[in-house]
Amino acid sequence: MRVSLFIIAIISLSSCASIIMPSGGEKDTLPPSLIKIEPINKSINFKANKITFEFNENIQENQWNKHFNISPLTNNPPKFKINNKYLTVFLDNLKKETTYSLNLNHCIKDMNEGNVSEGIEYLFSTSDKIDTLKINGRLIDAKTLEPKINTWVFLQKEDLQDSLCFQTRPIYVTKSNEHGDFLFNNLDEKDYQIFSISGLDFIYHEGDRLGFMNRLVNSINDSNLTIYLFDPLYEHEVDDTKDSLLQSESTLVGDITITSSFETNVLVQLFQDKQLKKEISFKKSPYIIKNIKAGEYDIYLTIDNNQNNLWDTGNFILRKLPEAIYRYKETLNIRANWNLEIDWYIN
Repeated sequence: MRVSLFIIAIISLSSCASIIMPSGGEKDTLPPSLIKIEPINKSINFKANKITFEFNENIQENQWNKHFNISPLTNNPPKFKINNKYLTVFLDNLKKETTYSLNLNHCIKDMNEGNVSEGIEYLFSTSDKIDTLKINGRLIDAKTLEPKINTWVFLQKEDLQDSLCFQTRPIYVTKSNEHGDFLFNNLDEKDYQIFSISGLDFIYHEGDRLGFMNRLVNSINDSNLTIYLFDPLYEHEVDDTKDSLLQSESTLVGDITITSSFETNVLVQLFQDKQLKKEISFKKSPYIIKNIKAGEYDIYLTIDNNQNNLWDTGNFILRKLPEAIYRYKETLNIRANWNLEIDWYIN
């Protein structure tokens, strides 16, 4: 009887003394904050062989090789070491009379929650002044018109032969951000050729997208550039249904009339949920499309320069840019038994 009472007492005490884990408080959502750099940012007459960044908490790398870059490029990629709150970047073989930019955007995160630091950049010069001229712009996929993120943009000498532009280490390099925007902010006044490539390095490999401009760029005269990347091996897709998908036995159809200033062949495409529903070629404005199934559509217009009723990709060897594609500024609602009229003038 005593044994039974003893067991019951233990069970009773166990049920009353449930263990509750202490609360850890609110989740940390803040990335590591930079509190000190040695030597200081924008140092001139730079002779150090390392740069030390101190953060407000312990840190770790975040896909360093993917995100880190130094411009102009050094002979060998800088090595780095992390020790608790400190990041040290080691430098060697720096050029004389040169301004360097280190981009650490997305390179560092905290130890616990993995919050990634953004906007960390370091400038220094081996001369007595910092070159501060800039060239900025945006990378766009020539076919989809979507921004190209985390993609290399680079500058080559103005007299470098075309055959070497994607085979030679560039001078200045940068990467596009999450919006497709890029920035060179440590330039001199010289003229350069500008290129972009979607691969891991600056050498063209099959499957890479390329982008270039058919003129030289200069930090004094150029800003807000747009570079369109294309697949040089792109082949036209065969789609036997795209001219019939909008034909419907339903009476819920409408028309659209597009007035434009173009005096060349164009292709007009209608997309629904990123799926091509209709494509028609026109030789002159207005562009009239009938019997469209009622619904919302995104409208694209391609300048068909060679009048082959297809979108043609670019060719760097021939210095030929991809045919231009434009997207109408808003999604259009095609209503049944209604003719929608729009004016579409592009500068």
